[in-house]
Amino acid sequence: MKITVFFAILLVVSSCLSQEPHFLFGNRGNINSVAFSPDSKTIASGDENGNLVFADIQTHTKELSIESAVNITCINYSPAGTGLLVYTSLTSEVTVMKAATKEIVKNFKKTYDCYCAVFSPDGSRLAVAYVRQPTKKEEDKGIRLSYIVEIYETGKYEKLKTLRLSRSEDTDGEIFGSEYFETYRHNAFNCDFSNNGNYLAAGTSGKSIAMYSFEYSKFAPSYKGHSGRVLFVTFSPDGNYLASASKDETLKLWNVTSGNTILTLKGHTNDVNAAAFSPDSKYLASASDDESVKIWDVKTTKLITTLSGFDVDVMTIKFSPDGKYLAAGGEDAKLLLWETSKILPQN
Repeated sequence: MKITVFFAILLVVSSCLSQEPHFLFGNRGNINSVAFSPDSKTIASGDENGNLVFADIQTHTKELSIESAVNITCINYSPAGTGLLVYTSLTSEVTVMKAATKEIVKNFKKTYDCYCAVFSPDGSRLAVAYVRQPTKKEEDKGIRLSYIVEIYETGKYEKLKTLRLSRSEDTDGEIFGSEYFETYRHNAFNCDFSNNGNYLAAGTSGKSIAMYSFEYSKFAPSYKGHSGRVLFVTFSPDGNYLASASKDETLKLWNVTSGNTILTLKGHTNDVNAAAFSPDSKYLASASDDESVKIWDVKTTKLITTLSGFDVDVMTIKFSPDGKYLAAGGEDAKLLLWETSKILPQN
């Protein structure tokens, strides 16, 4: 009996220890965004002080640090083998560079605050999301902030389309004091392409999600269901789902074809800032102001695990393309890396 109990305790302890993350250092401020290179060998992170840090996944050591514009709001690699990386800053810069050499390919400024840039799956388009003050005409329509997504081709980076997301009926939108968002939360307006590039989803200042169809050149009916502002949206790699994270402390999974809510994931106790699907679309990871990372089974909707390691707000999260790692970043320059073989069910 004593031997059995001993081994049971040992198994529990081993299981807990196996979930311990690797700490990655190099950032010098709240981490707004993380991204893995397509080959899953490098992780890039950007912080509020303008530091763009590249680290080696295998050794967990910093390879390079670039001091860029103040407050990097978003980082994304091109998934199409084009070898490009894009990042945005709150000082209105959009910078495209070669991922291998860090040579700048294109740098262009917007007139207003930039929050996100993401490549289409085939790498032929770049979506840039930013927020500006409304024009007089927009103000007369009741629009308090203008949420804009511009689409560029990635040859000469000429603008193809401008999507205006703000609507006069978004009366439930939130403005924090004299600023658009909380002082450090600069990744709260993002957009994402579907896996086939036919759709682009984005949050707005309200509680709904805008969905634009490139095939039909028009917006689909807004996705509605959250009771708080939508902070993040992301498509599943298999194209079946859209996940949204909200200030209402929940995540929602949506049917991309119908726009209907499939299910609501409850468990966080504060704002849910970001979400990420695993490459096989089986799992959804979430990052929250409740200082936790949670992983959910998409099919069963069950909470698989809650990962510890943070004692601060967690603001960004990503799976590596090969599915072997999960990274999350938050306040106080904290960036953690887990091996998924130690935190996800193994077949």
